[in-house]
Amino acid sequence: MNDVFYLIASNPHTPARVLEKLASSPAALIRRQVAANPHTPEGALEALAADKCPEVRFHVALNPVAKYDTLERLAEDEDVTVRLVVAENPEIPEEILKKMKDDENPYVACQATDTLTVQRFKNRMMPAPQAGACPCGWNNQHCDRG
Repeated sequence: MNDVFYLIASNPHTPARVLEKLASSPAALIRRQVAANPHTPEGALEALAADKCPEVRFHVALNPVAKYDTLERLAEDEDVTVRLVVAENPEIPEEILKKMKDDENPYVACQATDTLTVQRFKNRMMPAPQAGACPCGWNNQHCDRG
């Protein structure tokens, strides 16, 4: 039966109400898949961010729809692996990464610094689109979307 629940929890088309129920599964493997599912409601992700299993929290940190408060909590997680995943995520807000630069674990602190550097470089490489510019942000005729 867990195989079926695993597949349901993994499916991006699973309804939010079903994912909310599966988030309280006794099986960590099922909760992990719910934590990774991009359609899991924020309330369920918040609860999973406090899960006793670090692997579940790890997947919440990777979920692209996790909110700022949830990520901020995970940035201070007791498990170094969870904090490292937060620091590696290029979509983590800059404010959280700045705090993580002072993490007690040197690997987490270094990764937060590296991710900040990548974010800043990326922001310099992609200028803000200008009026009349191609939708991809460039002002030349390099593509057919302009």
